[in-house]
Amino acid sequence: MLHRVEEIAHELAKILIPNITIGTDEDSKEHEARLKALREQRRTITADLMMAARASTSEDPVLAKLDELAAQKRDIQQQMRLIVAYAREFVRPEPYRLRALAEAADMSISGARTAYTSADVATISTRIGRKDTKGTTYPARSKRSPSSVRRSPEFNGEQWWAPSDSTPPPNDDGIVPAS
Repeated sequence: MLHRVEEIAHELAKILIPNITIGTDEDSKEHEARLKALREQRRTITADLMMAARASTSEDPVLAKLDELAAQKRDIQQQMRLIVAYAREFVRPEPYRLRALAEAADMSISGARTAYTSADVATISTRIGRKDTKGTTYPARSKRSPSSVRRSPEFNGEQWWAPSDSTPPPNDDGIVPAS
């Protein structure tokens, strides 16, 4: 059984890291170095597949790799939904056009229009610490004390990202430096 699993893992590595061809302006030493790197990548992938197979309930490298790729796909799709929602609901003074977002995300225009939910908008609002441009979704309350929460400046037709009469902006951890 172990030999079969190892054979499957090795063949999957060959599928995931295809053979290379010698370039027209490449000498044999360069080609040999690339082949060595390719073999090392395949060994690493084979070992990863074997480890994933042992860790999975099925002990099958094919199913383990598909599970891993499906999880990555879900993560990427979630990131795309959040970015489309941000571009449509938070960018000021005007949201990105659906056509541009659809093309960039390899979606249809209607797919870009319906890609995200109000929960996605709420997630973004909380993460960036400001309400959406329509003023319908506000950031969730922080567990910090109300005096330490800094609201983002509102757009009033001026430079909303750097108002002159405000405290310094928070850093990436949401901490406002002392003045």
